[in-house]
Amino acid sequence: MKLDKASQSALLRLSEVDLEIAHIKQEITKNIESQELVDLRAKQSELAGALIASRTILENYESAQRRADDDLHLVEERIRKDRERLSQSSSPKDVQGLQSEIESLERRKSDLEDAELELLAELEQAKAAMDAVASEKNANAAMLETLQESIQTKIDELKGRGRKLTADREILVSKISEEVLKKYTALSVRQVAVGKIENRACTACRMGLTANMIDSINDLVDEELGVCPECQAFIVR
Repeated sequence: MKLDKASQSALLRLSEVDLEIAHIKQEITKNIESQELVDLRAKQSELAGALIASRTILENYESAQRRADDDLHLVEERIRKDRERLSQSSSPKDVQGLQSEIESLERRKSDLEDAELELLAELEQAKAAMDAVASEKNANAAMLETLQESIQTKIDELKGRGRKLTADREILVSKISEEVLKKYTALSVRQVAVGKIENRACTACRMGLTANMIDSINDLVDEELGVCPECQAFIVR
């Protein structure tokens, strides 16, 4: 296949541009699938679940405290009424019964107060635990947001480079014959399609070439494209 010198240079540059574009696509995918990003998202989901669980525990303690308050108020009200009845009673039997009931209610009140104190301590612990999880979740969310912004900045930069290279590619393609471009496209699917001879090797496949192989390529007329005998890539001289 024949191609003038300027078009051969365009063909070599086209191969370089396509490799750069492929690398940019890989970098974009690598950033999108960043393990650090995956880990932070997984942790955020885990912490969201932990926060719901800790909030549920706290709400259960708060409900238990409200019930304990209601029970205590009920006992206190009964004690108040019994004392009123005691102050108004003249029957020794009624007095004895009321005193006995008041003593029983006082013990019940004491037990409820002790239980409520324990419940208050457990409630404070539950609140502290929930606050700790919420704080960790907020910190992780901040890290996640920072990382996402950083990744998005990198991706935007990569896409900008990709757009410029794509525009350059269109110009390069216009300088290459349809026949050569068709063969180039087919080669590019499976390998580097264009190379040069450097240090007695093909830069497309990195295979060493014999002196006879190199001489055969160099003996071609200027407009004739060389072909690597090892990988079949175009050789631009």
